[in-house]
Amino acid sequence: MSIPLNIISLQFKELESGFVRWLKTLNYSEETIKARKRSIREFLLYMERCDIDNVESMSDEKVKRFVRYLGRRKNRKFGSGLMNASINVSIACVNKFFEYLQQIEKPAPDNLQYLETNYKPINILTMKEINQLYEATYQKHHFSKAEVKARQQAVWQRDRAMLSIYYGCGLRKSEGVNLNTEDILIERKLIYVRKGKGSKERHVPVTENNLKYITEYLQESRNFLLAENETDSFFINQYGESCSAAALSLRLTRLAKNSGSSVLRAKKPTLHTLRHSIATHLLQQGMEIEMIQKFLGHSSLETTQIYTHILND
Repeated sequence: MSIPLNIISLQFKELESGFVRWLKTLNYSEETIKARKRSIREFLLYMERCDIDNVESMSDEKVKRFVRYLGRRKNRKFGSGLMNASINVSIACVNKFFEYLQQIEKPAPDNLQYLETNYKPINILTMKEINQLYEATYQKHHFSKAEVKARQQAVWQRDRAMLSIYYGCGLRKSEGVNLNTEDILIERKLIYVRKGKGSKERHVPVTENNLKYITEYLQESRNFLLAENETDSFFINQYGESCSAAALSLRLTRLAKNSGSSVLRAKKPTLHTLRHSIATHLLQQGMEIEMIQKFLGHSSLETTQIYTHILND
């Protein structure tokens, strides 16, 4: 039996259109609005299959059945049942729809409860700890030779660029290592990721502060480290060669050690920890999950849902 794709109820049609307009007034992104429109249409179509064609007839029990339906409904991509995290995306949309109903003085059922997720704990750094890593790149040391001092300062400048790429831009370990100088689009304030997971390309926005650190390294320290060598790699080591992921990881470990924070050192942050941290911080600051998905380059929203555990902590 095929499931209808179009809403029949005139009231539901009007509410769907009104909900979309309301989201626009709240300055939601186009991608988020499209995603929420899909979710709320699925909810309203389910209500119609339950012989309900107006919000006045929606009972809490009927609404709860929608969650059970989502648990049985197959994942369109993989065929298996939906994960709790994906169901929670729909629940969030339905609850937002109920908020809209209240705004227009329509009766609204009680909010749906989110389902538990069984994600493994993720190592996340606090904003204070991120700042401590940056501060560790400004160590005060006495150098007997000017050349040694200049080289160390160049490495610290590269460290700041490393933090800006992996935390500020949320790149995967391999994505950062594979960056070339031409991938830094300074004028457009973008990073071009040409070798993302699954060979997918994307452009990542860069904030002014992170762009400052990245540009300083690109235009100053990188040339110093490069010497007479030739390579297009963005990250290079002190010998003027392409920098490996292992070398960058060691630098991050050194920064954690030099931060003076025993808590930060005990967390043993990795390059991927920085990616986890920026995703979590963006979510905490109110960025829509669909935008974080695009920022991180996730092909599936379910992957991005690992960060929603923060909302319930």
